[in-house]
Amino acid sequence: MKLKRTLDRGSSRFGAAGLIAYPCSVLLAATSVLAFAPAAEGGPRVKAPVTWSWNGKDAWLPSAKAPSCGNFRLQPPAQVAALNGWLPPGRLNETAKYYKAHGALSFTDPSAKGTVSAAIDGYFVRGAAYRENREGQPNGPGSSVQYIVDIQHPCGFLVRYDHLRTLSPALQRIFDRSIPVGEDSRTTNVKPVKISKRQVLATAVSVPDQPSPRQFDFGVYDLRRQQQSSHSGEWLADHGSGAELANFAVCWPRLMGSTGVQIEALPNIAPQDGTDIC
Repeated sequence: MKLKRTLDRGSSRFGAAGLIAYPCSVLLAATSVLAFAPAAEGGPRVKAPVTWSWNGKDAWLPSAKAPSCGNFRLQPPAQVAALNGWLPPGRLNETAKYYKAHGALSFTDPSAKGTVSAAIDGYFVRGAAYRENREGQPNGPGSSVQYIVDIQHPCGFLVRYDHLRTLSPALQRIFDRSIPVGEDSRTTNVKPVKISKRQVLATAVSVPDQPSPRQFDFGVYDLRRQQQSSHSGEWLADHGSGAELANFAVCWPRLMGSTGVQIEALPNIAPQDGTDIC
């Protein structure tokens, strides 16, 4: 089942997309469609997982009472041994006037092949498929299809992957059926699909001929509350970002234990940038 498409990619290393703000009533109406799903044709309705929706202004709202997050921990989305660099979330460059709430991980493999896996148990709730080339031009010469995958934990965490290139067969079937390749990176909501921690999501990232760094974007967002690093909507717009995700971003290596320490020890791909999250 396909729901309303929204422009909510947020910024990426290739550029930034704006946001379309929808009234809370519209978003909650869309979310309510997901409240119950039939177990089988003619069978009883089965309660679906709690999902979170942006209210179009300053908060994310759960579709029902959310479970506790407890001592929330992430599984690294890639093996550290396969990486040669990273980008911390919350990167700020006042000279170039950009702010990127998500981070990124870069594969050593020259063809950008590497296993990308689910960092949490949760549900695939929305995604996007769009074309981009090595210069970051949408539908430009030499462009290839790039995928965005959003996975939510019912307690209120969202993990976003961007610049995935070769999806797992299971994810590819969902995209082929419900998320067409668009002219831009607007996402499409789908009926929640269960995802297990460590489940393979993709086996290649970026564009085929991308020079180093060959990376995929990785962002983690605590939707329960705005973070201390939150910025005004005017400031974010001036820095090519949006409040929907930017103000909820967290320093995800700190949720990965000792492996997160190893990730932070990797070379910083953009050392000229500061970070207000990590």
